[in-house]
Amino acid sequence: MHVSQTNAEVTHPDRRSDRLPALIQGVGFFFLLGGVGNYFYFSDAGLPALLTADFVVSMLAVVPFAAAIIVGGFWLENSKIDPNQYRRIGVWFAGGLVAFLLLNVVMIFTWPTGSLGEDIGWALFAAVVGGAGGLVMGIFEARAISRAVEAERQRLQREAIEQRNERLDEFAAVVAHDLRNPLNVASGQVELERMDRDSKHLQAAATAMDRMETLIDRTLTLARSGHVISDTETVALAELVDGCWEAVPTMDGTLENEVTAVIDADPDRLRHLFENLFRNAVEHGSTGSQTESDDSVEHGSTGRQSPSADTLERGSVDLTVRVGEMAGGFYVADNGSGIPPAKRDAVLDDGYTTTDGEGGLGLAIVQRIVEAHGWEIDITESDEGGTRFEITNVTKTPRSDEDTDTRSKTPIQP
Repeated sequence: MHVSQTNAEVTHPDRRSDRLPALIQGVGFFFLLGGVGNYFYFSDAGLPALLTADFVVSMLAVVPFAAAIIVGGFWLENSKIDPNQYRRIGVWFAGGLVAFLLLNVVMIFTWPTGSLGEDIGWALFAAVVGGAGGLVMGIFEARAISRAVEAERQRLQREAIEQRNERLDEFAAVVAHDLRNPLNVASGQVELERMDRDSKHLQAAATAMDRMETLIDRTLTLARSGHVISDTETVALAELVDGCWEAVPTMDGTLENEVTAVIDADPDRLRHLFENLFRNAVEHGSTGSQTESDDSVEHGSTGRQSPSADTLERGSVDLTVRVGEMAGGFYVADNGSGIPPAKRDAVLDDGYTTTDGEGGLGLAIVQRIVEAHGWEIDITESDEGGTRFEITNVTKTPRSDEDTDTRSKTPIQP
């Protein structure tokens, strides 16, 4: 089968196709063998010369630097240095080798030793020292350039993220404003008409408008939750989880808060995550009168209004929600009726619902917040047969003696 080479492969060659590391290794081995061969060729002692001080001194002048060149070649081959920097490293390596060699050749002709073997040894010493020094300088420069390029790339990426977030905020605000204006006019007209007379049709219209207002708020939250997070804070999960549970109408539900970890996160969006998971558990995690497993799927539980009486009656009978830690993150589990395996991926999609008239945005917001942090989410069955949301790939930080303030200074939105 013929495989064509892409332009990207030609423009950015792979390290394995670059010959510089192998060439550097070969030069190092050449100097190593050259130093040993030069000593034995001009020595009359033969193999017993291995036991002499002259041999040890001669090898100390070449072997350490030759070994440094060999190791440098292997390190370069497996390093993260961009192959595009190899040419600069090669120039440093060759430049150092040739320059120091030429300098010492001039010294050899100026102050000859009188022995060809010693002159060759001197030249080998100069070449290997110059090569090793040039290689080290080239690698240091390449790493400095790579770090500067990476820092600039991250800066541009942060600026792009901030600009995208600003544009998204502006777009969401304009859309919300343009939707709310006619909605407010229609709501006012309906209320004026209801002051003169009331009917089931006007009541239905008023209910639909209230629902539209809620959906606008949820849509704004969904859009803003998807922002890529560039700045995080240290958040103590124990305190934040307690605060989120208190902010959600839970009736007779029980929270078992077992987390003690401190993580890097956006505290406001992390608060949205826990509140939406708690609302989902309370409204759709019934262990009592619920008879169909499909009803346990989240249906859009992010509104400001409190759950209905029927919902609370279904969702809070002996309900227990447990928040705990796991390898690489944390989980939120309940003892409700659970989510069928076939529907666990679908419930995280925007607008997924099994009820009438409500768009399922609560768990979609959770998914967006998880993705914005660079985390991962998985839905499984809890030990009690309910639903367990596992959030992983979370960066934990060592706890400090000082308390970490995780309370938001902005109002909590649905």
